[in-house]
Amino acid sequence: MNRRQVFTAAAAILVLLPVAAMGASGTGQWEVGIRDTHLRNLGAPDSWAAADLLGISTIEVQINSKMKCQMLFEGEDTPYSVETPEDRKALKDKLAEKKKSICAFCCGVRFGDPDSDGEVVEWLVQAAEAAKDLGIPIIMVPVPGAQGMKDDEYIARTTKLLLALEPIADKTGIVFAMENLQRFNNRKEILEPILKALKSPRVGLALDITNMYWYGYPVEQLYGFAELYAPYVRYVHAKNEKYPEDKKNTQREPGWEYSKYATSVREGDVDFRRILAILAKAGYRGPVTIEDDSLGHHEVEGKKKVLQDDAKFLREIFAELK
Repeated sequence: MNRRQVFTAAAAILVLLPVAAMGASGTGQWEVGIRDTHLRNLGAPDSWAAADLLGISTIEVQINSKMKCQMLFEGEDTPYSVETPEDRKALKDKLAEKKKSICAFCCGVRFGDPDSDGEVVEWLVQAAEAAKDLGIPIIMVPVPGAQGMKDDEYIARTTKLLLALEPIADKTGIVFAMENLQRFNNRKEILEPILKALKSPRVGLALDITNMYWYGYPVEQLYGFAELYAPYVRYVHAKNEKYPEDKKNTQREPGWEYSKYATSVREGDVDFRRILAILAKAGYRGPVTIEDDSLGHHEVEGKKKVLQDDAKFLREIFAELK
């Protein structure tokens, strides 16, 4: 079977599956995660020691199309892969030794020629098999869209991709969560029809509410979006922005002064107590992974302090939600 046939066959299996009711879910417990990219530049000798500095034990790990863990580091090396059973065992043994876990794989999709979409599904099948072997519950799937892609094409291709992942998710038990990001999936007219097309509760949304703030929506609109999308949420990112008073409740251009006003999760305009309470009410219990875009404002010690406080703040919220 060639790659195009893999994609077509996966989509065809959907007609045999029952329609499942959607409901927000997670791993069953609140936990603070950290993106593997944030573990660099903290003055630690490896990813594990860097996580220890932050008091965080679960990591979101990027894997590329060659199944390499491109950001997990030890010294100058990035030695880990999940391509083969032997590779997975080596990583699993290291995680056990260091008392760490992986809360999610991150597999960023790049749309090319439509005929290449089958290759994307083939890669995500491999990622799901690796995740199952390693006991990783979630694969986050950013799908930013290609340059010049029209809205209708993006909706059609992304919907087809996610529907093709449903039988894979149901077979492996792995959750696939598409992130809202950039100029497509932060818009209701794009995101809503994609989510409504989904049938399996194991495929849904990785909600980064601050990405919607990046897009330019007034901060007060974000809580309505959280309520609207909460039933689809399968994974969560946390970061924040602090815009000038005259900008935070006005419609801004996408990305307006984003890097300049990035700040810690605690100090920004987005009220994460309110956001997580909305998700909890809808039934979400799972990882909230720090993706702090303010780190570029700080030197090494400042980065540590910001990330440590991000984790502390999220745990404060978790305690209030119990």
